[in-house]
Formats: sequence, C-alpha cells, structure tokens
Amino acid sequence: MLEAYREWNEFELVDRARNAGKLSPEKAWQQYVDLWEFAMNTSPRQSDLRLKLRLQEWEDYYAKIQKFEAWRRARAKKTQDASA
Repeated sequence: MLEAYREWNEFELVDRARNAGKLSPEKAWQQYVDLWEFAMNTSPRQSDLRLKLRLQEWEDYYAKIQKFEAWRRARAKKTQDASA
C-alpha cells in the first residue's frame, strides 16, 4: 500500500509540474474536489463523540464571530456618529 501511495504521489508531482499554469480554474477546482473526496473516503470515520465535539467547536467559533461583528458594527457606527 505504501509503495502504491509513493508511486501515486510521484505521478502527481510530475503531473503538477507538467501542467503548471495550464489548468483552467474549473479543472483545478475539480482536481481539488477529487482529492478531497479521495481523502474523505480513505480516512477513518470519526467517532460520534469526536464529531459532536468538533461541531460544538464550530458553533462556538461562529458565536464568537457573530459577537465580534456586532461589536465592529457598533464601533463603526460610534465612529461615524462622532465624526459627523
């Protein structure tokens, strides 16, 4: 398995060098999506607990971003009102 991965990786490096600057954005995106799907299909499945924790981390992050955006908007409004 490891030898097959090394051969594939070497092929990918050669292919990237050969096609550098020649791929359209759509083709490059499709290659990225294909690679992502390959990685997702070959990676071990996350445990339900890990998945739950990861989703909670994203929810916490999103809440912090919302709080920051509210602060930023309020700050911008104060700054606009003070300069007017």
